[in-house]
Amino acid sequence: MPSEKSCSRQLDHCKGVVEEDLPDAPSVNSSLILKESMMQSLYASISILPQLSISGLKGLTFGIEELDGLFGGLRQGELVVFYGSWTSHILSELLCVRSQLPHIEGGLDSTVVFIDGGNIFDPYFISEAARQIGLNAEEILKNIWISRAFTGYQLTALITEELPKILDREGSRLVVISDIATLYCDPDIGVWEAKKTFNRVTLFLWELVRQKDILLVATSLSPQSERKRILEHYLLGRASVVAMVEDGNPHAKITLQRHPSKPMASVKLFFREPRAQPLLEDFMED
Repeated sequence: MPSEKSCSRQLDHCKGVVEEDLPDAPSVNSSLILKESMMQSLYASISILPQLSISGLKGLTFGIEELDGLFGGLRQGELVVFYGSWTSHILSELLCVRSQLPHIEGGLDSTVVFIDGGNIFDPYFISEAARQIGLNAEEILKNIWISRAFTGYQLTALITEELPKILDREGSRLVVISDIATLYCDPDIGVWEAKKTFNRVTLFLWELVRQKDILLVATSLSPQSERKRILEHYLLGRASVVAMVEDGNPHAKITLQRHPSKPMASVKLFFREPRAQPLLEDFMED
């Protein structure tokens, strides 16, 4: 297990990250072009909604009318889970950008802590999303604290030991954890140990959200194993907001399955043209 000191250095080093600083960033030819094309081809754009359109919403908005109508704004004190297709990750990265907007424009006026459990953080997409809503891409990246974990033990240490410290120091109101369960599916970790540790981690996050009054967004990409499906149940059981995300042709379907005040419902974000290969997962393999 990494020491407290080594985890802390990793977080500090990544403050103010720019594209070339991130090792193993997704290829611009595969990740950026496909994700940019996907977002631009949706009928709902990611541009800032007119002020009157979001004036009745509290919390963090997507800037996508259909999604903001579905969720009603994501609020501090909520543990939110997007699970399913790759679009889950795209939405979480969009929130990293929009959280830095003022409250009046549907943001949290806040920096972001991004714990990259899936090793999938994409600074290129963050930059493009920032530009599309008229923000300075370099400044947006500087306000995202990014740290990667490569084992379940590292991820546990980052969450339970380092995350509270950086929240105290920086006052960030949004935390994103990507593909949170995948590292606990390593065959080097026994099933019983993985279940026990992941259950403890999700309980810790549930308590942290309330203690620090933060908005925490966790993603879980489509399970590739029975173990991941089992672990996902622990995560979903702790969440106050749960949405299943499915990629189709020619749409992405988002189903709200749990919310403190909203009914279960779904929306479809349609692509302008049918796509022969609508799923991005196939293009994200190493």
